[in-house]
Amino acid sequence: MMRVTSYTTQTMLNNMTNQQNKLYELYNKINTNQNITNISDNPLDASTIIRLNKQLSQIGAYSKNVENAKTQINAQDEVFSEIVKKMQRINELAVQASNTPTGEEGFKACLLEINQLKQNIVDLANTQYDGKYIFAGTNVTTKPFELAEDGTITYHGTPFDNTAGYERSIEISEGVKIELNSSGDTIFGTYDPNDPANSSGLFQVLGNLEATLNADPMDNEAVSAQLGDIQDAIKHISEIQATHSVTVNKLDMTAELLDSNELNLTSQKAEISEVDLPTAIAQLVQQNYALQASMQAYSIISNQSLLDYI
Repeated sequence: MMRVTSYTTQTMLNNMTNQQNKLYELYNKINTNQNITNISDNPLDASTIIRLNKQLSQIGAYSKNVENAKTQINAQDEVFSEIVKKMQRINELAVQASNTPTGEEGFKACLLEINQLKQNIVDLANTQYDGKYIFAGTNVTTKPFELAEDGTITYHGTPFDNTAGYERSIEISEGVKIELNSSGDTIFGTYDPNDPANSSGLFQVLGNLEATLNADPMDNEAVSAQLGDIQDAIKHISEIQATHSVTVNKLDMTAELLDSNELNLTSQKAEISEVDLPTAIAQLVQQNYALQASMQAYSIISNQSLLDYI
């Protein structure tokens, strides 16, 4: 009789221990709102959560890259907008100069303002973003354009035809990259007053215009002849802006897709990992009742066992 009672008592103690463990587990799930606290709870679901967390982490990295790319491209776009404004003003001044009678002081005034605007455009071509020169190719720590006193404009960045490439890119989704920079020589060109024919781009246009305005005697027709080149330079910058607009639209669409994927994966993870609170609370109450009942039964059995010794 005593052996049976001892076995029954131990069984009840083991049962109460198990019930207490289940109760603590439910407490822990409700407090942490995590359905799986250990991999051993459900290895299959745990591995799924690990996979979803990895995918969510990758999406987070892509989303940051998208925002970074948009910020850098928008910074370039702001530079282009300012340059277009200044080039339009240069065009107005060139038109004014081409119609100015010989010997007028207004001709010299146009030249002075155009020189200042050219300096402003060179400064804009040397714009930095986050400590990097955005028009220097991969040579981001070197100031790309240098304006000498004689009017020479030299490019020190990575040239467009560099065999190693000039692009800096960033991955915005799996296998998809966006270029963050531009090659300054293809956008702005260079200018050599001693060899104008070997110059190029917008800076060649400005250099030639300045040389024409400095000619003695003034040549209104020569200035007028350069108006087409000025318009072409403005068009060139505007076309680059249009390309950037397409890129920004692509980034916006990518950001929306990443947000959608993130929402979907987060929902999948929540279904597996997060606790159904109403159900968990109901289970907690039931488990608590079961534990109390077991403790009461154990108390009765224990008292009976003591009487057996009397």
